[in-house]
Amino acid sequence: MSQKSPFLQLLQESSTLRQKANRQLHHGIEDIVRSISQRHILSQVINQKEIRVVGLRRSGNHAIIHWIEKQETGKVRHLNNIRVNRNPYREKYEDLLRKDKTKDIEWWRQEAKGFFEKKDCLLHSYEDYSLEQITNPLFELKHDLYFGKSQDKYDVLILRDPFNLLASRIKKNYRDVNSKNKTDIGMWIDYAKEYLGETNLLKNKKICINYNQWFADVDYRRDIASQLNLEFSDVGINTVSRRGDGSSFEGREYHGKAINMDVGSRWKYFADDPSYRKLFDNQELLEYSERIFGHIPGTESLRKQ
Repeated sequence: MSQKSPFLQLLQESSTLRQKANRQLHHGIEDIVRSISQRHILSQVINQKEIRVVGLRRSGNHAIIHWIEKQETGKVRHLNNIRVNRNPYREKYEDLLRKDKTKDIEWWRQEAKGFFEKKDCLLHSYEDYSLEQITNPLFELKHDLYFGKSQDKYDVLILRDPFNLLASRIKKNYRDVNSKNKTDIGMWIDYAKEYLGETNLLKNKKICINYNQWFADVDYRRDIASQLNLEFSDVGINTVSRRGDGSSFEGREYHGKAINMDVGSRWKYFADDPSYRKLFDNQELLEYSERIFGHIPGTESLRKQ
Protein backbone atom coordinates (compact mmCIF):
# COMPACT_ATOMS: atom_id res chain seq x y z
CA MET A 1 0.00 0.00 0.00
CA SER A 2 1.54 3.29 -1.14
CA GLN A 3 2.17 6.04 1.36
CA LYS A 4 1.47 9.72 0.80
CA SER A 5 4.47 11.86 -0.02
CA PRO A 6 5.60 14.26 2.73
CA PHE A 7 4.49 17.16 0.50
CA LEU A 8 0.95 15.81 0.05
CA GLN A 9 0.72 15.00 3.75
CA LEU A 10 1.79 18.55 4.60
CA LEU A 11 -0.83 19.97 2.23
CA GLN A 12 -3.54 17.84 3.82
CA GLU A 13 -2.53 18.86 7.33
CA SER A 14 -2.45 22.51 6.28
CA SER A 15 -5.91 22.22 4.77
CA THR A 16 -7.25 20.61 7.95
CA LEU A 17 -5.78 23.38 10.09
CA ARG A 18 -7.32 26.05 7.83
CA GLN A 19 -10.72 24.38 8.02
CA LYS A 20 -10.46 24.19 11.82
CA ALA A 21 -9.44 27.86 12.05
CA ASN A 22 -12.32 28.88 9.77
CA ARG A 23 -14.81 26.93 11.90
CA GLN A 24 -13.51 28.54 15.07
CA LEU A 25 -13.76 32.00 13.49
CA HIS A 26 -17.29 31.30 12.29
CA HIS A 27 -18.30 29.99 15.71
CA GLY A 28 -16.81 33.03 17.43
CA ILE A 29 -18.73 35.42 15.16
CA GLU A 30 -21.94 33.42 15.63
CA ASP A 31 -21.54 33.61 19.43
CA ILE A 32 -21.11 37.39 19.33
CA VAL A 33 -24.14 37.86 17.09
CA ARG A 34 -26.30 35.60 19.25
CA SER A 35 -25.23 37.29 22.49
CA ILE A 36 -26.50 40.60 21.06
CA SER A 37 -29.54 39.51 19.05
CA GLN A 38 -30.92 36.90 21.49
CA ARG A 39 -30.81 38.83 24.75
CA HIS A 40 -34.54 38.25 25.23
CA ILE A 41 -34.00 34.47 24.95
CA LEU A 42 -30.88 34.45 27.13
CA SER A 43 -32.82 36.10 29.95
CA GLN A 44 -35.44 33.33 30.02
CA VAL A 45 -35.17 30.22 32.20
CA ILE A 46 -34.83 27.26 29.83
CA ASN A 47 -33.82 24.49 32.23
CA GLN A 48 -35.70 24.21 35.50
CA LYS A 49 -32.92 21.96 36.74
CA GLU A 50 -29.43 21.46 35.33
CA ILE A 51 -27.15 18.66 36.49
CA ARG A 52 -23.50 18.62 35.43
CA VAL A 53 -22.06 15.15 35.99
CA VAL A 54 -18.31 14.63 36.39
CA GLY A 55 -16.54 11.29 36.64
CA LEU A 56 -13.74 9.12 35.35
CA ARG A 57 -14.79 6.49 32.84
CA ARG A 58 -15.84 3.16 34.41
CA SER A 59 -16.94 4.88 37.62
CA GLY A 60 -20.58 3.90 37.12
CA ASN A 61 -21.37 7.21 35.42
CA HIS A 62 -23.91 5.83 32.95
CA ALA A 63 -25.66 3.72 35.57
CA ILE A 64 -26.09 6.72 37.87
CA ILE A 65 -27.13 9.09 35.06
CA HIS A 66 -29.73 6.62 33.82
CA TRP A 67 -31.03 6.21 37.37
CA ILE A 68 -31.29 10.01 37.77
CA GLU A 69 -33.18 10.25 34.47
CA LYS A 70 -35.66 7.66 35.72
CA GLN A 71 -36.21 9.49 39.02
CA GLU A 72 -36.99 12.73 37.17
CA THR A 73 -40.67 12.96 36.24
CA GLY A 74 -40.56 15.83 33.72
CA LYS A 75 -38.92 16.39 30.33
CA VAL A 76 -35.28 15.29 30.53
CA ARG A 77 -32.44 15.70 28.04
CA HIS A 78 -28.99 14.20 28.47
CA LEU A 79 -25.91 15.41 26.61
CA ASN A 80 -23.56 12.45 26.98
CA ASN A 81 -19.77 12.63 27.37
CA ILE A 82 -19.42 16.12 25.89
CA ARG A 83 -16.17 17.95 25.22
CA VAL A 84 -15.02 20.81 27.41
CA ASN A 85 -15.16 24.40 26.15
CA ARG A 86 -17.52 23.55 23.28
CA ASN A 87 -21.16 24.22 22.48
CA PRO A 88 -22.44 20.62 22.72
CA TYR A 89 -25.57 21.26 20.64
CA ARG A 90 -23.53 22.82 17.83
CA GLU A 91 -20.99 19.99 17.89
CA LYS A 92 -23.74 17.37 17.62
CA TYR A 93 -25.54 19.26 14.85
CA GLU A 94 -22.36 19.67 12.78
CA ASP A 95 -21.48 16.02 13.36
CA LEU A 96 -24.91 14.98 12.01
CA LEU A 97 -24.36 17.21 8.98
CA ARG A 98 -20.96 15.64 8.25
CA LYS A 99 -22.41 12.15 8.51
CA ASP A 100 -25.44 13.14 6.40
CA LYS A 101 -27.83 11.93 9.09
CA THR A 102 -31.29 13.48 9.20
CA LYS A 103 -32.81 11.91 12.34
CA ASP A 104 -33.60 14.68 14.85
CA ILE A 105 -31.25 17.03 12.99
CA GLU A 106 -33.75 19.90 13.03
CA TRP A 107 -34.07 19.65 16.81
CA TRP A 108 -30.29 19.82 17.17
CA ARG A 109 -30.11 22.75 14.74
CA GLN A 110 -32.63 24.75 16.76
CA GLU A 111 -30.75 24.06 20.00
CA ALA A 112 -27.43 24.93 18.34
CA LYS A 113 -28.84 28.27 17.16
CA GLY A 114 -30.13 29.10 20.62
CA PHE A 115 -33.83 28.47 20.08
CA PHE A 116 -33.95 26.17 23.06
CA GLU A 117 -36.69 23.74 23.97
CA LYS A 118 -37.71 24.25 27.60
CA LYS A 119 -36.65 21.36 29.81
CA ASP A 120 -37.48 20.20 33.31
CA CYS A 121 -34.01 18.70 33.64
CA LEU A 122 -30.88 19.04 31.54
CA LEU A 123 -28.10 16.55 32.26
CA HIS A 124 -24.67 16.93 30.70
CA SER A 125 -21.73 14.71 31.52
CA TYR A 126 -17.95 14.97 31.29
CA GLU A 127 -15.61 11.97 31.43
CA ASP A 128 -11.85 11.90 31.99
CA TYR A 129 -11.40 15.68 32.09
CA SER A 130 -9.61 17.58 34.83
CA LEU A 131 -11.73 19.75 37.08
CA GLU A 132 -9.79 22.78 35.86
CA GLN A 133 -10.81 22.02 32.27
CA ILE A 134 -14.45 21.52 33.19
CA THR A 135 -14.68 24.72 35.22
CA ASN A 136 -12.82 27.01 32.81
CA PRO A 137 -14.02 30.54 33.78
CA LEU A 138 -14.09 31.73 30.14
CA PHE A 139 -16.41 28.87 29.21
CA GLU A 140 -18.59 29.54 32.23
CA LEU A 141 -19.24 33.04 30.81
CA LYS A 142 -20.83 31.39 27.76
CA HIS A 143 -22.97 28.98 29.78
CA ASP A 144 -26.36 30.54 29.01
CA LEU A 145 -25.42 31.00 25.38
CA TYR A 146 -24.65 27.30 24.95
CA PHE A 147 -27.04 25.58 27.39
CA GLY A 148 -29.71 28.15 28.12
CA LYS A 149 -30.36 29.73 31.50
CA SER A 150 -31.03 27.33 34.39
CA GLN A 151 -33.12 27.86 37.51
CA ASP A 152 -31.28 25.37 39.74
CA LYS A 153 -27.78 24.09 38.98
CA TYR A 154 -26.13 21.02 40.48
CA ASP A 155 -22.69 19.48 40.18
CA VAL A 156 -22.60 15.70 40.64
CA LEU A 157 -19.13 14.25 41.24
CA ILE A 158 -18.93 10.45 40.99
CA LEU A 159 -16.07 8.55 42.60
CA ARG A 160 -15.42 4.81 42.61
CA ASP A 161 -12.74 3.11 44.69
CA PRO A 162 -9.40 2.99 42.81
CA PHE A 163 -8.96 -0.79 43.05
CA ASN A 164 -12.09 -1.66 41.08
CA LEU A 165 -11.97 1.48 38.94
CA LEU A 166 -8.46 0.77 37.64
CA ALA A 167 -9.29 -2.89 37.05
CA SER A 168 -12.28 -1.88 34.92
CA ARG A 169 -10.28 0.75 33.04
CA ILE A 170 -7.49 -1.72 32.28
CA LYS A 171 -10.02 -4.31 31.11
CA LYS A 172 -11.39 -1.76 28.59
CA ASN A 173 -7.96 -0.31 27.76
CA TYR A 174 -9.02 3.10 29.13
CA ARG A 175 -5.88 4.34 30.88
CA ASP A 176 -5.53 7.61 28.93
CA VAL A 177 -7.38 10.74 30.05
CA ASN A 178 -8.29 13.99 28.31
CA SER A 179 -5.55 16.07 29.87
CA LYS A 180 -1.94 16.06 28.68
CA ASN A 181 -0.59 16.78 32.14
CA LYS A 182 -2.59 14.15 34.04
CA THR A 183 -2.76 10.39 34.51
CA ASP A 184 -5.94 8.60 35.51
CA ILE A 185 -4.46 8.08 39.00
CA GLY A 186 -3.50 11.74 39.33
CA MET A 187 -6.95 12.78 38.18
CA TRP A 188 -8.60 10.36 40.64
CA ILE A 189 -6.64 11.97 43.48
CA ASP A 190 -7.77 15.43 42.30
CA TYR A 191 -11.37 14.22 42.27
CA ALA A 192 -10.91 12.76 45.76
CA LYS A 193 -9.69 16.13 47.05
CA GLU A 194 -12.76 17.81 45.56
CA TYR A 195 -14.96 15.06 47.04
CA LEU A 196 -13.57 15.74 50.52
CA GLY A 197 -13.81 19.51 50.18
CA GLU A 198 -10.06 20.11 50.12
CA THR A 199 -10.66 21.92 46.84
CA ASN A 200 -13.83 23.68 45.69
CA LEU A 201 -13.66 23.99 41.92
CA LEU A 202 -17.24 22.84 41.32
CA LYS A 203 -19.22 25.93 42.26
CA ASN A 204 -22.83 24.79 41.76
CA LYS A 205 -24.67 22.90 44.48
CA LYS A 206 -22.26 19.97 44.79
CA ILE A 207 -23.38 16.42 45.41
CA CYS A 208 -20.63 13.83 45.73
CA ILE A 209 -21.63 10.25 45.00
CA ASN A 210 -19.70 7.28 46.36
CA TYR A 211 -20.43 4.74 43.61
CA ASN A 212 -19.73 1.76 45.88
CA GLN A 213 -22.31 2.95 48.38
CA TRP A 214 -24.79 4.09 45.73
CA PHE A 215 -24.73 0.60 44.20
CA ALA A 216 -25.18 -1.23 47.50
CA ASP A 217 -27.42 0.96 49.68
CA VAL A 218 -31.02 1.90 48.84
CA ASP A 219 -31.17 4.43 51.70
CA TYR A 220 -28.08 6.17 50.29
CA ARG A 221 -29.78 6.37 46.87
CA ARG A 222 -32.89 7.77 48.51
CA ASP A 223 -30.76 10.50 50.14
CA ILE A 224 -29.07 11.35 46.81
CA ALA A 225 -32.49 11.66 45.16
CA SER A 226 -33.59 14.03 47.94
CA GLN A 227 -30.49 16.20 47.47
CA LEU A 228 -31.26 16.43 43.75
CA ASN A 229 -34.90 17.24 44.46
CA LEU A 230 -36.06 14.06 42.70
CA GLU A 231 -39.07 11.90 43.48
CA PHE A 232 -37.40 8.69 44.62
CA SER A 233 -38.68 5.50 43.05
CA ASP A 234 -35.40 3.61 42.46
CA VAL A 235 -36.58 2.79 38.93
CA GLY A 236 -33.59 2.13 36.68
CA ILE A 237 -31.34 0.63 39.34
CA ASN A 238 -31.29 -2.71 37.49
CA THR A 239 -30.58 -1.27 34.06
CA VAL A 240 -27.22 -1.84 32.36
CA SER A 241 -26.86 1.11 30.03
CA ARG A 242 -25.98 0.68 26.37
CA ARG A 243 -23.76 3.75 26.70
CA GLY A 244 -20.17 2.75 27.32
CA ASP A 245 -20.96 -0.80 26.13
CA GLY A 246 -22.21 -1.81 29.56
CA SER A 247 -19.94 -3.43 32.12
CA SER A 248 -16.22 -3.79 31.38
CA PHE A 249 -16.51 -7.44 32.40
CA GLU A 250 -20.01 -8.67 31.44
CA GLY A 251 -21.21 -6.16 28.87
CA ARG A 252 -25.04 -6.06 29.17
CA GLU A 253 -25.39 -9.65 30.40
CA TYR A 254 -26.90 -8.42 33.67
CA HIS A 255 -29.38 -6.01 32.11
CA GLY A 256 -32.54 -6.14 34.22
CA LYS A 257 -30.65 -7.54 37.20
CA ALA A 258 -27.70 -5.13 37.42
CA ILE A 259 -27.85 -5.10 41.20
CA ASN A 260 -26.50 -8.69 41.10
CA MET A 261 -23.22 -7.70 39.44
CA ASP A 262 -20.12 -8.21 41.56
CA VAL A 263 -18.79 -4.69 40.99
CA GLY A 264 -16.81 -4.72 44.24
CA SER A 265 -14.51 -7.58 43.27
CA ARG A 266 -13.21 -6.51 39.86
CA TRP A 267 -9.76 -5.96 41.35
CA LYS A 268 -9.37 -9.72 41.91
CA TYR A 269 -9.20 -10.26 38.14
CA PHE A 270 -5.80 -8.51 38.09
CA ALA A 271 -4.65 -9.33 41.62
CA ASP A 272 -1.70 -11.42 40.38
CA ASP A 273 -0.67 -8.98 37.64
CA PRO A 274 2.57 -7.21 38.70
CA SER A 275 1.83 -4.14 36.56
CA TYR A 276 -1.57 -3.76 38.22
CA ARG A 277 -0.15 -4.27 41.71
CA LYS A 278 2.51 -1.64 41.04
CA LEU A 279 -0.21 1.01 40.58
CA PHE A 280 -0.80 0.88 44.33
CA ASP A 281 2.78 1.77 45.24
CA ASN A 282 1.25 5.20 45.73
CA GLN A 283 0.71 6.20 49.32
CA GLU A 284 -1.41 9.25 48.47
CA LEU A 285 -3.78 7.11 46.39
CA LEU A 286 -4.13 4.58 49.21
CA GLU A 287 -4.71 7.23 51.87
CA TYR A 288 -7.49 8.97 49.95
CA SER A 289 -9.10 5.64 49.14
CA GLU A 290 -9.10 4.71 52.84
CA ARG A 291 -10.60 8.07 53.83
CA ILE A 292 -13.48 7.85 51.34
CA PHE A 293 -14.18 4.13 50.95
CA GLY A 294 -12.73 2.66 54.12
CA HIS A 295 -10.83 -0.60 54.07
CA ILE A 296 -11.77 -2.89 51.17
CA PRO A 297 -11.13 -6.44 52.44
CA GLY A 298 -8.45 -8.31 50.52
CA THR A 299 -6.90 -5.31 48.81
CA GLU A 300 -4.13 -5.16 51.40
CA SER A 301 -2.59 -8.08 49.46
CA LEU A 302 -1.94 -5.68 46.56
CA ARG A 303 0.28 -3.42 48.56
CA LYS A 304 4.04 -3.62 48.34
CA GLN A 305 5.36 -6.04 50.92
